[in-house]
Amino acid sequence: MIVRPFALPCGTLSAFIVNPTGGVLGGDHAEIRVSVGPGARVLLLTQSATRIQPSPHGSEAVQDLRFTVAAGGRLEYYPERSIPFAGSRFLQTVRAELEAGAEFGMTETLAVGRVAMGERLRFERYRSNVEVWRAGRRIHLDRVDIQPRTQHLDAPGLLGVRAYSASGVWVGNTPVSEFPAVPGVLASGLSASGAIWLRAAAHRGPDLDVALAGARQAVRAGLFGAGPLQVRR
Repeated sequence: MIVRPFALPCGTLSAFIVNPTGGVLGGDHAEIRVSVGPGARVLLLTQSATRIQPSPHGSEAVQDLRFTVAAGGRLEYYPERSIPFAGSRFLQTVRAELEAGAEFGMTETLAVGRVAMGERLRFERYRSNVEVWRAGRRIHLDRVDIQPRTQHLDAPGLLGVRAYSASGVWVGNTPVSEFPAVPGVLASGLSASGAIWLRAAAHRGPDLDVALAGARQAVRAGLFGAGPLQVRR
């Protein structure tokens, strides 16, 4: 479901994607298509965390998102955290196609399961593939494929003891020379193709959320010349 869009004080049009069920189920296949016209400013959010339910029969839940943004338009997609339950399988693809002069921003946040319930890394698979194309050229590719049964994810340099991770990408038209960083939690930078990338991981969800919100706003201000988002829920 899409909740009726409404304008934020900064002039951006905000819309919520809402799943009216108890979460994403094995065998589900969701296709989401968003098109942003010239001069439009759109903020796409989810109402709550994406709860990926167990899949007793091994069926994968699939989510396919396709974004197109015209020159002079801007689309930002900041979904709430994904939480894969024990035994779940989730495959996601995101493809953003931007015309020259278009702007785009996106972050993803992942929990390694319902940690407080003893479900750390108990899901079967979580895969997310994010591509950003601009003027017919791919400028960003980010692939995450976590299969806890076959990967040693608690090793140093990977998750370690952390339970929450995040990634992000932004594309704009203004040169940026400063990039957000929080020691031990978050880093960002500029790729050779001109996209701003972000990586983050933390022991606690609230710590990651605070760092990510600050980084997101810093990038938006520098890259888009945009003021703070004042989201109403």
